[in-house]
Amino acid sequence: MRLSRLLAVATLNLPTEEKRRLASGGEPVVPSVPVRPLLRFYSRPGNKIVFHGMSGYPVALRDLENPPFLLSYSHGLPTKDERVIALAGSRRADCEGLQAAYALGKALAEKGFTLLLSNSHGFDRWARLGARSASGRCFVLCDCGLGTKRIKGDRSLRGERLVSPFLPYEEVSRQSCLSRNVLTAALSDSVIIGQAPEKSGALHVAGCALDLGKEVFVHPGGIGAGFLREGSRSLYLSGAPLFGGDDLREEGMV
Repeated sequence: MRLSRLLAVATLNLPTEEKRRLASGGEPVVPSVPVRPLLRFYSRPGNKIVFHGMSGYPVALRDLENPPFLLSYSHGLPTKDERVIALAGSRRADCEGLQAAYALGKALAEKGFTLLLSNSHGFDRWARLGARSASGRCFVLCDCGLGTKRIKGDRSLRGERLVSPFLPYEEVSRQSCLSRNVLTAALSDSVIIGQAPEKSGALHVAGCALDLGKEVFVHPGGIGAGFLREGSRSLYLSGAPLFGGDDLREEGMV
């Protein structure tokens, strides 16, 4: 199947099953945006793509109600044999929260876990830096296309294993953030929530994970006083167990 046809179908605002039907059929497809810039993007070294139903598409996403039609990536994708832990926290985390994120990312990477984080600043960024300091395996699931200024202009993302369910030049939106959160939960075995206020995207990740039957933990740094911890503290009080510190010495978390 030609890449140009698959990309033309990908531009349409349709459920994935309908896109797959169109892609495999013979009827003409009129893309909603020009396909040529997309083809140029994927012709460059390091810009890769896999479509739903193809070899390499993550098994963990196949059973979602509406899995992404495509995944763009730079350095591979998580495999079914990896123990993937998603970390999520506030973009506005304070110094204590950032230090906790760095230490947690570093410790989990040293234990051999594969980490899944977002491209957001704050907690997620510092957890990425911690994992990188330990030469850990870490994937960054993005809330926009990999060709956007939001991704290309972020120096902290250079060299990271980037993944995106969006076409290269799709900009960030509220819906794209929510979609990214669902995929974060689906791709992970467990989720650890750091410092997070009420109405935080991190809590949406936790909710999605619980809906999918995944384990959700709260880092001890997220249960103290203050509005930056209101969401993570509430999650803990609702029954989510703590994970951090001495727990990292235990085996069999996931």
